[in-house]
Amino acid sequence: MNIFIVGEYYSPNLIGGAEVQAMMRAEGLARMGHKVRVVSFDSNKGTTIEETINGVRVTRYPIRTHKAKMLALSMPVAQALRKHEHEADIYHLYNTHPLAGGGLYKVSGGKKKVIATLENYGGFCPVSTAMSGNCDFLCRYSCLSRSSITTVEKVIAFPYASAYPFIELLSKELDGYIAVSEYVRKKYVQHGFNPDKIKVLPNSIDIKEYYKQPKVEHSGINILYVGRMSREKGVDVLIRAFKRISETYDHARLVLVGSGPLLESYIALARELGIRDKVTFTGHASNEIREYYYSIADVFVHPALWHEPFGMTLLEAMAHEVPVVVSDVGSLSQLVKDAGLVFDSGSVESLTNQLAYLIGDRNRINDLLARCKSVVTDYSDDEILETLAQIYESMINNG
Repeated sequence: MNIFIVGEYYSPNLIGGAEVQAMMRAEGLARMGHKVRVVSFDSNKGTTIEETINGVRVTRYPIRTHKAKMLALSMPVAQALRKHEHEADIYHLYNTHPLAGGGLYKVSGGKKKVIATLENYGGFCPVSTAMSGNCDFLCRYSCLSRSSITTVEKVIAFPYASAYPFIELLSKELDGYIAVSEYVRKKYVQHGFNPDKIKVLPNSIDIKEYYKQPKVEHSGINILYVGRMSREKGVDVLIRAFKRISETYDHARLVLVGSGPLLESYIALARELGIRDKVTFTGHASNEIREYYYSIADVFVHPALWHEPFGMTLLEAMAHEVPVVVSDVGSLSQLVKDAGLVFDSGSVESLTNQLAYLIGDRNRINDLLARCKSVVTDYSDDEILETLAQIYESMINNG
């Protein structure tokens, strides 16, 4: 098959988990013998860049997007799909930013099948988090205004919120969708997307690579979080819970890996609570640094406040044989199954109790450790690639 993977960014411009998954899919499908081409919109040269990365041909178009990414990308994406139509058997859009562009291509007569992976809630929420629930005009405008930083972003918040119903309509015009969890599928169906078009296929992980990493001997108890330092991730809840844990378990340490708009606020919070010397903030971390902290972690915490669509770092933690504690929102509890504990989202007390339960008895940690490997094998990269190829073939052959 001639498969085109389309996204705003592509390796080495990895912004988040969606871009990592797009890279894994592209390279994996190429290894299977398919002709894979990536189209992205991240050229910083002012001109189109053509290159080949690990057997994948990449075309980078020059564009600068701002807060209104769905709107800004709609025409360039539609034009790119039209341009490459004679080469492609199927288009696969990654992340939700190209959705409206894919819909515009279809309603303007595009002939090739277009499928999209739904990694977040951008198909109906302009900030992609759907934390407020109803996603009407006032909700959209309020969320855009709160998240705006630059003057341009503040100015476009109102027209972008006004235009979003049209963007949502275009996003519903694709031939198919892949939700990364059953929870994401349900959210999109609730917002009017055709349930018959949405299949569930989770993100994947290269298990062989992770199992090469040995655990590192260490003293004490290390509690780890890896992710963005932003409001929806609930890191402040974890810091406050750790404050209580540290009062009972002096040998406990908290490691927060990642950067984001609230990093300095969280550093200030740790200082205010008198635990700054027990909390490590790494800021933006390379893969090597992340690997090191996974190797010395005893417990991994995902304290999300928003309806987390998947939680890739949970797979990474379990692949490193680290038991996990997750909040009860989104798909997190479905993902970890019996290899972790669940607490009430936003509750410092509930998280403290679950951490104390684990830390208080090493046998409980070991019990969860034994279950991690069996859970992670359900997300093997090889098996999910085979299923994805079958989805492509079915869509192409069914006209």
